[in-house]
Parts: sequence; C-alpha cells; structure tokens
Amino acid sequence: MTETKQSLIDSLIPTAVLMPMTKEATLSIVSANTAKSLIPMDRFPFRIGRESRISEDDRGLMVKWRMRTPLSEPNNDVYLVNTTKHMQLSKEHFLIDKTEQGYVIQDRHSTLGTKVNSNEIGLSKKPDAHLLQDGDIVKIGDEQSKLEFQFLILK
Repeated sequence: MTETKQSLIDSLIPTAVLMPMTKEATLSIVSANTAKSLIPMDRFPFRIGRESRISEDDRGLMVKWRMRTPLSEPNNDVYLVNTTKHMQLSKEHFLIDKTEQGYVIQDRHSTLGTKVNSNEIGLSKKPDAHLLQDGDIVKIGDEQSKLEFQFLILK
C-alpha cells in the first residue's frame, strides 16, 4: 500500500468513538456526521450535551436548524436528543479530553451526573473527572437511564 493511501485511510479513522450500547443511546444520536450510529472523536476536548432545539408536529419530533455566525462556537461537539420519558441529559453534560495520562472524562456540572462503569462522577460529593480505558461503559444520567455508550480507542 502506498504511503499516500495509508495516510488517507488514517485520516478517515477517528482517534476514538463512543458506540451506543442500548436502543435509547442509538436513538439519541441525530447528527448527520455520525456513521453507523457511532460518535467519532478526533478533536479534544470533545464536548457532549443535550439538543435543546427540539419541536414536535404531526410528523413527530424534529430538530430545528442551528444558526451559526462565524464568531460563534457551539457549546458541544455532539448534541444528543433525550428520547426517554425522564430527562437524563444536561445541555452541557460531559467532555472527553486526551492528556499525557490518557483519555479523561469530566462531567460538566450536569444535573444527574455521569457514570463510568460503576463509578459515579460529576455529582457534588464525587470527583468530577475519571481516567477512561478502552472498552469502558459511559452511562449518562441517573440509575434508570438507558443512555449507555462504550468508549473505544481506535488509534
């Protein structure tokens, strides 16, 4: 394989992804940039929060178009839709950063917190950051939440 072809392939593969582990997590992803319901991450810190531009009509739920000016930067890199009966996502829920120690997930002062495997982060009595390992399960929201994603390092 030529060096140019290999560098092209490498540029198409994200550094890490969040892969939905439940139907609810899959349905929460509405971005046109996602392929096969994965959340690809190439820039860090990578911020995730709730989509707040939802409206409903006779055809169902829809996301309103986001107006951007050249000077405005979005609060999140990916906006997830809360598709469950109870609100689980905060507008600015968590971020994943790449540091010298590895990947770190940090809750952004969300209302219901974030869990990595069984470790709760983000609530006032808990630490707000946690070192992520390849294969860790990230759960968004409280114990009843079905928004679960697996963190995978691809390169």
